[in-house]
Amino acid sequence: MISDDVPQFPRGFVLSMRPVDVPSSFEPGPLLSNFHVHPWLRVDLAGDADQFVAVLGICVRITGTDPDPAGTLLERLRSSEEEFFRAIDDYAGRHAIIYGTATAPRVVNDATGMRAVFYAADGGVISSHALLVERALGGEIERNPLPFQYGYPGNRTPYERTRLLIPNTSLEIDTARVFRFWPTLAPAERTVDEVAEMALEAAANALREISQGRNVKLALTAGLDSRTMLAVALRSGVSFETYTYGRGNDTATDRAVAADLSAQYGIEYTVTPKVLNTAPLRQHLEEAHYKRLHAPMVNSLMSWFADPSAVSVSANLLEIGRSFYRADRRAKRSSPTTAAAMSELHQRKMGPAAREDIDTFGQDYYKAQSDAAFQEFIDDTAFEQSVGYLDPFDQFYWEHRMATWHGTGMLERDFYAEAFIPFNARSIFEAMLGIPQNHRDSAAVFYRMIESVDPRLLDMPINPKEWPPKT
Repeated sequence: MISDDVPQFPRGFVLSMRPVDVPSSFEPGPLLSNFHVHPWLRVDLAGDADQFVAVLGICVRITGTDPDPAGTLLERLRSSEEEFFRAIDDYAGRHAIIYGTATAPRVVNDATGMRAVFYAADGGVISSHALLVERALGGEIERNPLPFQYGYPGNRTPYERTRLLIPNTSLEIDTARVFRFWPTLAPAERTVDEVAEMALEAAANALREISQGRNVKLALTAGLDSRTMLAVALRSGVSFETYTYGRGNDTATDRAVAADLSAQYGIEYTVTPKVLNTAPLRQHLEEAHYKRLHAPMVNSLMSWFADPSAVSVSANLLEIGRSFYRADRRAKRSSPTTAAAMSELHQRKMGPAAREDIDTFGQDYYKAQSDAAFQEFIDDTAFEQSVGYLDPFDQFYWEHRMATWHGTGMLERDFYAEAFIPFNARSIFEAMLGIPQNHRDSAAVFYRMIESVDPRLLDMPINPKEWPPKT
């Protein structure tokens, strides 16, 4: 059960190459010196100081069962680092994996950076939270007032000395050197039927694996991604309930559709109660993340979940398998392969309030800082080495938008549940990117998955303007 004390940096960790101060609630982690974790964070270790793998967080196979992912990955690492990277493609979840030797450890995160990993730009410290890196470094903490939305530009953070590890790369912790390991080839061409079957069964298997011994609660809305996730949950056969948070007009249609969908399948459905955040919780949320996403709803969700080990299932990552920047591609706007093009695309997708903030901040000053941040992103992640394997719009959405916005936003979810998206495995998204572009634009794979579970799931329209319809 959630304790009366508000957690500070829940599910967090700090690993430093020298002694540092850490939150009082953190406990010593296994094997490594100066490694500390929050009690809610699961850590699985295999190996010893000469060669080891430590999995931090949720990590499950998308095929079959693996009760010891750390041990399996250590066996592959002993073959080669390339074999290790190939192996992690088939694991879903939200996790960081620290590996190598005790004197020269490296770290890699899950397929989309859903488990954010922050690191000191000059090396020597990694953590689950940007502020913990800054505190470990000591001295004055300087925060940049640059306005932003949907992720901070590049691989930077508002904290001047702290960077964010980008998906598909690994980090040498002591030196802060980043190594790209994927993609090395273009995704193989696939058919809609082939990918739909593979993705559905893989996600259903992952959900079955994570559900063992846990309560599963599925966030449900009127959207296509959410309907796809409901199909996966039904296919998996696990016991789950559904919920929607928010009681305003902006979620009225979502609530109405979710309630009717749940009733159709006899699933318990809840609109989470409104519980205001306390002052201590607001403070700890500000510490945990530098950009509010659903922070005002956290106490409501803490009260309703009432169990930090419960699984909160959502579907936000599925847009990677579709075409988020379809309109930009069709308009023949500059592909995001240069710092200037990335910066322009990032700013163009911001809302009116953020653009007004940038105007107040100063367009020229903003552009100079944003361009520099994206150039650092390109340089640090060896982005140019991967150009040509993926569509640049797809890669930018995957490695920047979802890592810097969605991945960091999961820090708010840590306060009430284990965040889990069964599709979060590199091999699933690689398969989705292998189908023809027109089928991706039409979301054909997702409709095929839904239809294969139960065509009645589409009897209710996707994102209707109103629900129930007027007679």
